[in-house]
Order: sequence, then C-alpha cells, then structure tokens
Amino acid sequence: MPRRKAMRSGFGTITLRKNARGEAVSLKARYVNPLDPSKRVYKGFPLGAKAMAQAWLDAEEKYRDECFRDRVRWLSPAERERQRQVAVIRFRDYAGGFVEGYRTPDGRRPVAASMRKKREALSHLDGFFGDMMVGDITAPVVESWLDGGYVDGVHALRRAYQMLKAIMRKAFAEGLVEQDPCIRPNPRLPRSHQSEIPAATREELEAIYRAMPDYSRISVYLGAVMGLRISEVCALQRGDIDFRHGIMRIRRALTRGEGDVGALGFKETKTDTSRADLPIPRGFVPMLKAHLERFCDPGSDALVIHAARRPIMSPNTLRGQFDKARMAADRPDLHFHTLRATSITTSARVGGTPKDVQELARHADPEISLDLYERATDTGKRQVMDRVFDALVAPVRTRDLVGKELEEARADLERDRERVARLEAELGGISAR
Repeated sequence: MPRRKAMRSGFGTITLRKNARGEAVSLKARYVNPLDPSKRVYKGFPLGAKAMAQAWLDAEEKYRDECFRDRVRWLSPAERERQRQVAVIRFRDYAGGFVEGYRTPDGRRPVAASMRKKREALSHLDGFFGDMMVGDITAPVVESWLDGGYVDGVHALRRAYQMLKAIMRKAFAEGLVEQDPCIRPNPRLPRSHQSEIPAATREELEAIYRAMPDYSRISVYLGAVMGLRISEVCALQRGDIDFRHGIMRIRRALTRGEGDVGALGFKETKTDTSRADLPIPRGFVPMLKAHLERFCDPGSDALVIHAARRPIMSPNTLRGQFDKARMAADRPDLHFHTLRATSITTSARVGGTPKDVQELARHADPEISLDLYERATDTGKRQVMDRVFDALVAPVRTRDLVGKELEEARADLERDRERVARLEAELGGISAR
C-alpha cells in the first residue's frame, strides 16, 4: 500500500487519507498530545480543505502555548467541546430528555405508572435546579437543596434525590460535570406504619373471608397464603394455576394506559423476582377448584377473580371490599397488603429457612425478608407453603376429614385400652405392702 503523503507545518502534519483503491478521499490533521507524547490528536477535513486544516492546527498551537504560558491544564478538543455544551445545557432540558428517554436495564420503556412517578420526582427538582447549567451543579449546591426544605415529605425527597443522582451520574459519565455532585446517601425513611400492623390470625382471616363477596373471597387466601399482591390477584388467570404440577405461575399484574389513565390492562410483574412459580399448598387445592368451578369462566385466559360489571376487577374495587370485610374481624387496621406480610411472617414462623422466605416472598433484596425472619429449619418451600396454609386456614369439615379423625380416635382408644389392661395386670402382680 502506498505511503500517505504528509504535508508538514511548524506544528503537526496534514495527511491525505486514501480508500482501498488508493484514491484520496479526505485530509487528516494531527499533532502530538502535549500531555502524552506517545499519543496524537486528530481531526478530519474534506479533500481540498488544506487551508481549513492548517487553520485548525494554528489555533491548536496557539491554545497549547496559552495553556503553558498561563499554567492551566490543557484540554483535548473533545473535552473542550463538552465544556462548551455544559455552558449552554440547562438542567431542565437535560433532565427532561433523560426522563423521556429512560429505559429499563433490559431496554424496555417503563410502564405508565412508573413514568408518572419519575415525572413527579422531576417536578420536585425543577423549581431549584431547572434554570441552572448542568456544569454548575456541584456537591455544595446539592447539599443546600437537600437541607433547604424544598421538598415536602421524606418519601418525596428520597424519590427526587434518587432521580437527581441518576441524572447527574449520566452527566458525569458524559463529561458534563467534573465530578458527581451527589455524594450524600439517600435520606433514611421512617419505619413504615404498615410494618407495625400485627399479622392477621387464622380466626380473623376466616371472618374476613366469610364477609367478602362470594365471587372474590378467595382473594383473602391468595394474599395471606400465597403472598400475592393485590394487582397480581386481579391479574391471575385460570391458566396460571397448574393443579397437575401443584404450582401457581405469577406472570403479570395490572396497569393503565399512557399517563396512568384509561382502561385496565396487563403488564409484567413488579420486578423480575416477582415472576415465579409458587407451590400450591395441598389443602388449598379443593378451595381453588371449587372457586374456579363456580365463579371462573372456561379458558386458560379467564380471570380467577371475575369482576361483576367490568372485564377486569379493579384493585381499588377489591380493596374496598376487603376494607368493609375486615370490620367483621374487628381489624380496621388491616390492609390488603398486610395479607402478604402475614404470608411472609408465617412462612418464617413455621420453619422456613431465610432462603425459603425470600423465594416465597419473591424479594430481590434478602434484607427485606430477613427483617421478617424469626427461625430456621431444614424445610423445603412446598412443605413451608403447606404449613403456612395449615396455620392460617381452618380446615373444612368434610366427611373424609371427620372419618379420618374418627379412625385416629378409635386407634387412640384401642391403644389406651391396651395400656389400661397392662397397668391392671402389672398392679395385680405387685404384692400389697
């Protein structure tokens, strides 16, 4: 391959760039990096634009000499361009583009409810940072915002700061700020009031179950035994329940349209770990089958909880039914989500290992489950679920159950008679003193 002809000047060189056929296609100006002589600084120019390339070299030489004279750090052309961008990029514009272009780690657009929350968080930042240039946002500026009472409520402040951290982390990666200004940890949240609500007892659950409408009362045990969230209960379909293998497949929840408004539809579960196959307790099978036979339409996509007037049961409607039924158990403090906490704490109490509890709760963070964990034994998930059901659901008094108890009582009586006979014989053989 023929050597490229270099057009030298006092500072740097201008080289002809050729294609595979040896034809000149462009010019490339270059010079030695002042901070690292082993590297070169390049810039391309159209063919025939030698004067433009030479002017660029002259300007770069002048800039280098000024840096040395004034004893300031030399910046590469790319770094200088980023600084120029910082000078004209307002936080409002940069942050707005960040939110609207946001994607989940797997490249998906977040659901409408998640986008609404992100926009709400951004609105808490706009009043303070909106007109600032991105490059002017430093750690002291962020600290003054955190301590200045600009956001009401620790939950809103925490969400807004998490959003700010994500935005500035991206700005730092793109060279728009010299260092990430969000150095303080997230504000600590107060202990949730819901976490202080006692779990429901077996008797309370039964009272609530009986006070619910007949077509939706199975939801009480879907929450308290299986640990389903209310949106997952409303999205559960007949095809998700596999009696042959004894598992319940959690695959979806509910969402609304763009802007978190409009008709209800299906979305994927809250997190990847929420998507799971849960073992169905053996004692729960007859209840589920009876419910499906009486209230569920045929077909694998038929909803387990069939709404009375709409295609999909609204979580708000189901929550309203539960809020009325909880009064039958004299537990006005209970929320539907407390049923899920009841499932998790009971699985720990009946002997689930920390790993069992985490997997049955479908928590990505084991610390969440460990906060509820009490003791451990070497028990499988299916055994744990059976024990949870037995602990929380009163058995139905069927002929088979009563017959089995009668057989056990007769066997106990026969053993007692044999023991009485042995003791009488033993007593007769002991001489009186």
